[in-house]
Amino acid sequence: MSSMDTGTTPIAGQNEPAFVMAASDANLYQIKAAQFAVTKAQRDDVKAFAKRVQTEAQIAQKALMAALRNDQRTIKAPSSSLSSDRAALVKLLQKTPRGSFDNLYLSQSAQVLQAAWAINKGYAQDGTDPALKQVAGTAVPTLEQELTNGKALLPSALTGGQ
Repeated sequence: MSSMDTGTTPIAGQNEPAFVMAASDANLYQIKAAQFAVTKAQRDDVKAFAKRVQTEAQIAQKALMAALRNDQRTIKAPSSSLSSDRAALVKLLQKTPRGSFDNLYLSQSAQVLQAAWAINKGYAQDGTDPALKQVAGTAVPTLEQELTNGKALLPSALTGGQ
């Protein structure tokens, strides 16, 4: 996928701690938001999407944490708490009535997936840590597939008619 396909540009020049924090925050959001979607979504296709996203985000988070386990590494593990911005998104999902939940979840998920793609694509292109570069490169095609699948579930009015 290109930047035009994803609606965002890869983030260049990230240092390792910034990449780890941003990638982890996106993964944790996807995991927590999907937990709500699996139980709160009304549509079965949205629930199925959420289950896939949750599983893939858990795999990505485990790979990221595994890449940090190296005696020569000085990068500390990221917080297991969401950033304030992502925590606010999850709180909004918690408060949203069931009738409005599916579209809000899909819209939020698309925004976070776009950000995660930009973070991972950028680091995969110009990152300096080989283990983290591999994690980022592995994440990119999965994120592209999630973006495609998630956008296909949104009503065309919410995707700009695409």
